[in-house]
Amino acid sequence: MKEYNILVVEDDVMIGDLLQKILQREGYHVCWKSDGKEVLDIIHKMDLVIMDVMLPGDDGYQMTKKIKKLGLNIPIIFLSARNDMESKLQGLTIGEDYMSKPFDPRELLLRIKKMLENQYGTFTQIRHLSIDAELRRVFSESLHNEVAFTAIERKIFFYLYENRDRILTKDHFFEYLWPLEDRNQNIVNVHMKKIRTKINDNSGEILQNIYGEGYRLNTYKKK
Repeated sequence: MKEYNILVVEDDVMIGDLLQKILQREGYHVCWKSDGKEVLDIIHKMDLVIMDVMLPGDDGYQMTKKIKKLGLNIPIIFLSARNDMESKLQGLTIGEDYMSKPFDPRELLLRIKKMLENQYGTFTQIRHLSIDAELRRVFSESLHNEVAFTAIERKIFFYLYENRDRILTKDHFFEYLWPLEDRNQNIVNVHMKKIRTKINDNSGEILQNIYGEGYRLNTYKKK
């Protein structure tokens, strides 16, 4: 399961503490700020924001506009004591969702879950890599750090992923990728080295070279 980072911006201590506890209990990593002073410094590490509207300094609407200007596609849920229609419409225009206080934690958790799935898809986690097999995308460390594979590197990685924990020989790769070409035995090694560098796996913990046999993508950690 992908371990998502959620930023809570809430100046009410009781509500902030409650949000932190219920989110952590669900397995989320939570960063709680009582105002917007440090938000822009850490926002690039976050996957979702729960934003109060009435904050000291910049209000939640102003903070959200600043976040959106950075070009980061991070979903923002407003959680506010304002329950008039104008406030809701403004929040839904600027952010992605709006809930009024008091709120039911079960509803909030469900909205968060649906929003994360819609935004990021369903991922397989292999140590520091988040893998979206459907969209054939790989993220390293954070969902804002996508691995920039070339077309051939992406084919190789997902061929390994589809056969994870199995050894694939060089003949497997040639038959899959270059069936009609002369077999330059070094070309597979070259691509593997580039992929390892891009996924920060220079030690071969994830993409392992099995001497004399081939390569294997490990979903478990070597002892």
